[in-house]
Amino acid sequence: MQPMFTRTLLTSSSNALSWRSQIKQSQLVSQISSLLLQRHNWAPLLETLGLTPQLLTPSVFHQILKNTQNDPQLSLNFLNWARTRLGFEPDLRSHCRVAVVLLKGSQPAKPILDSLVKTHPVPSIVSSMIRECGICGFDFECSAAALSSVLQSYAYNELYREGVEAFGLMGVHGLVPSLCACNSLLDALLRKNEVKLAWCLYGAMIRVGVSQDRSTWSLVAQILSKDGKFERIKVLLGAGFDSSMMYNLVIDWYSKRGDFGAALNLLSQMTDRRTKAGFITYSSILDGACKYKDIMIIEDILKMMEEKELVPVGYDSVIQKLCDSGKSYAAELFLERARKEEVELENATYGCILRALSKEGRTNEATDVYRMIVGRGVKVKDSCYQAFSDALCRADVSKEISGSIVEVILRGFSPNAIDLSRYLALICKRRRWKEAEDVLNVVFEKGMPLDFQCCSLLAMHYCSTRQIHKAIGLHDRIDKLEGNLDVTAYHALLKELLKGRSTEDADRIFDLMKRRDLVDTASFVVMINGLCQLKELRRAMKYHDEMLQLSLKPDQKTYKRLIAGFG
Repeated sequence: MQPMFTRTLLTSSSNALSWRSQIKQSQLVSQISSLLLQRHNWAPLLETLGLTPQLLTPSVFHQILKNTQNDPQLSLNFLNWARTRLGFEPDLRSHCRVAVVLLKGSQPAKPILDSLVKTHPVPSIVSSMIRECGICGFDFECSAAALSSVLQSYAYNELYREGVEAFGLMGVHGLVPSLCACNSLLDALLRKNEVKLAWCLYGAMIRVGVSQDRSTWSLVAQILSKDGKFERIKVLLGAGFDSSMMYNLVIDWYSKRGDFGAALNLLSQMTDRRTKAGFITYSSILDGACKYKDIMIIEDILKMMEEKELVPVGYDSVIQKLCDSGKSYAAELFLERARKEEVELENATYGCILRALSKEGRTNEATDVYRMIVGRGVKVKDSCYQAFSDALCRADVSKEISGSIVEVILRGFSPNAIDLSRYLALICKRRRWKEAEDVLNVVFEKGMPLDFQCCSLLAMHYCSTRQIHKAIGLHDRIDKLEGNLDVTAYHALLKELLKGRSTEDADRIFDLMKRRDLVDTASFVVMINGLCQLKELRRAMKYHDEMLQLSLKPDQKTYKRLIAGFG
């Protein structure tokens, strides 16, 4: 134990060092702050201070910001200088302090907030921003505005779940987000098709007293449309919450159903209320009329569009605009007219209509356009072929669709792996074995990654028809791509291999199952029974012992039958 005198001396020395350090730190803060506030050319003068990352600690930086907070741009410039020249890495609090200083001075803080929302947890950002708002003297309203900027950054960066979490945390602290921030977050949720979460957010907005404007009602109408609740949008229109977008949603709904009387009535109502009806409005009715082949409506709408100069000049322009608007039936009308008039269309036009038909799931029509593109040697963007190949895999099973899938893969385009796996599973379920083999051959040739469990029924088919060489070949090709079958298919394969005395292949496949954590009690039972029937009792016992070690012993009745095989 140290004498009392020694301990007192050490404590005094430590306090003295701490005191001197604080004095030096205060002097450094004063020097830097004075240069920043009093000199326009402060950057070269700061270089003479011999600053290092060790000297410019977060604590020192916070104190400097406190002195410069009345000049937001200066604070930001100093932060950027420190990062560039000294390699200074600001902590969360430093970032939040600069953001709050910028917002206090009505300066944009978006770049800093965008960086924060991507790298820090939501609770940390919210609590730090609230703390810095308090230090900078923000009242509740200003603090809410600052946090609303954070919400907008979440929305802009499509971090919608984090944005909803931040919204909730603001409520915990009694802060009401701005309407603009809430609308931005609602819009982000809609873009990601998060309808349930959008309804939750809208309900929360009402509960905390966020006001609503026309933009909010337009967003609500879009949420309703995604829920298929168009009658409720009509109620909003009747209540006076009208906008072109709302009318367009309901008119498009009526047109898709072929109810042109109701669609035209709403079009007339738009005119009466002086709500602008544009290209989207008329093209929705035109598209529906083309779908239902209503010649009279087609002619009337085209006449209206021409009178209002809504039809772009030239077939290429109008077809591309209709495709971009998702009006593929109307686009086909103009494509057919161009063909009859022998008008040479741009390559991009063929690509647009191929993509539009594919996105709408009209695979038969898309295939016709694809044949036209190939036949004429037209070059279109890869994204158009990709949309077509994805649509093929989402279509119903047919020989023609399977052939088209093989063709596009051979042309170098890889359909979405989930959709292609689903299509292959459907082919096998419907026992279309030749089509499954044709598609799989090009998949293996191109080395495409799939969920190869979709091939399990094919493997079981091979086993049940005594085509064990094909089953092994399928397994080995899947293994090369690091895929696997399902457990049931493996059991069928093991049974057939053991029945045919191919014990080495059975061992090899069982080892692979173990490596991929696919073995269960039934797997061991298959191996043990098969080996016992072949009188390979030593090997069977080895698997028996391993099964017990892995705690995979079967139920008592099954186990008695299993060990009877050793007798």
